[in-house]
Amino acid sequence: MKSFIHETPNMRERSISGIVAERAARMADSVKQVCRQTAVAWRVAIACVALTGLISLVAVPSAFARENPLYTITGVEVDVRAETAAQAKKLAITEANVKAFALFAQRVGGDALADRLSDIPSKRIDAMLDSLSIEEERTGPQRYIGKLTVRFLPGQMRKIMAELGVSYSEKLARKTVIVPVWRTAEGVVVWEDNPWRTAWLSLRAENSPVPLIVPLGDLADTDTLTAELAASRDEASLEAIRLRYEADSVLVAEASPVGEDTVQATMVGASAVGRLEFDKAYVAENGGGVAEAARTAALRFHEVMLLRWKKKNETGPVTQSLPVATLPVAVAFYSTEEWSALRARILSTPGVAGVDISTISQGGAIVQLSYVTGFEQLRQSLWSAGLALQNVGGTWVLQAS
Repeated sequence: MKSFIHETPNMRERSISGIVAERAARMADSVKQVCRQTAVAWRVAIACVALTGLISLVAVPSAFARENPLYTITGVEVDVRAETAAQAKKLAITEANVKAFALFAQRVGGDALADRLSDIPSKRIDAMLDSLSIEEERTGPQRYIGKLTVRFLPGQMRKIMAELGVSYSEKLARKTVIVPVWRTAEGVVVWEDNPWRTAWLSLRAENSPVPLIVPLGDLADTDTLTAELAASRDEASLEAIRLRYEADSVLVAEASPVGEDTVQATMVGASAVGRLEFDKAYVAENGGGVAEAARTAALRFHEVMLLRWKKKNETGPVTQSLPVATLPVAVAFYSTEEWSALRARILSTPGVAGVDISTISQGGAIVQLSYVTGFEQLRQSLWSAGLALQNVGGTWVLQAS
């Protein structure tokens, strides 16, 4: 494996007091020490592995990724077997990253975009990761089963989408609560397991550009909204559900089975993307039965909402279609917390496309700063973000202004 330590001959000779390059000679020991001292932080350990070139993850998600759930993919399920549990876990992480990227593509561009981006190499996807956390996990002698949350670097995601000419909006619509009503010859159900409720839950659209919330169906929900009240669109009960989930609107989506492979689905009402009126029969593909037909209907409803939101807010690729330039920059910091905060400020600066670590030491790092604006415009944007980019002795140094 290629070492991640890169030292230039003049790095030791240069006296830069506060410039990280001087400390490059101690990088390997420093990184190992940080990893040992942070034994409780599994994500930090992954970040240390990333610096050796195995996987590119960061211990703490950037501020923008935390604030904008568009780049956070939750509930990514993996089940991997290998010769050892450790190998299975490593393979599972890569699989989770690829799955999460596909889910992001589907989130902003539907199945068509997900298919188009399906051949993106896993190594490139790894380079776009911000952090990874475990929701659930089980391990066996040769198996790893887990449910993970994957967060992507906004700058890197903008960059690849711009390269591919994909435009999307980072602006999120206000939340809409979806109450799925399943009507059969036996009666109406809302909270019990049924193909229609399962279809909406499978969308996992809580963090999509048009966030859809399917109520939990716990005691508070069932006491507030019975199947009969939902089917009759009882305003008071639906308003109580909306308030509970802090949503902008609530919609009742009703569906009924027609034969063995078709559902008739309707949804009428106001939403964050305007008034919706759906009333259509959906047929399952490839003999999937009623359950597949229900999923097709729910997916189509959401796709239409996404298209409306995209048309309303899209102004072109999120990243400008300018050539991406890179600049080696020295950044000083003395803790992973300080680096995470500083890195978040850098990535949220307009025009910055990414930050990749070249070398790291206990006192800082040399990073490759990628940007899509003019250089002076970049410096001005960084200054507005409270960061000064200055040339000190031939080395560009970035620090708080």
